[in-house]
Amino acid sequence: MNNTDLEEKSESLMELMKGRILNSYRWQEDIIKPFSEEMGITSQELEKILMRRLDMSGLEALHPRFESSKYSCILDKIHSDLKICWLSDVMEIISKEEADAIKNKIAKEVIKGISYEDAIADGKKELIEYLMR
Repeated sequence: MNNTDLEEKSESLMELMKGRILNSYRWQEDIIKPFSEEMGITSQELEKILMRRLDMSGLEALHPRFESSKYSCILDKIHSDLKICWLSDVMEIISKEEADAIKNKIAKEVIKGISYEDAIADGKKELIEYLMR
């Protein structure tokens, strides 16, 4: 067996191992399906991207990092959707602490299972009530 054959076999084995990780139930439910929908691509296209862009250690480390980043991403989305940047950073009519409290309350509701749309609608109502006081 020459070096080329060995490299091809090693690469094939690596693809098989990556494929097993990506096709696991948790990966499909937690990362592949939601992220591909968010990006507007098929699950297969996202899998192909991840296989090409990440090595084994990157794939193995991604799932826990993805889980731990969910909360932070939700906070960022709330910040944008409620225009906290304008209310706190630009107009300064709510403090950073108040903004953080509002965002954390909504994010915790989402993590508990309330839909983002419902949580943000309720949060918007509460924010307006707070601002009207």
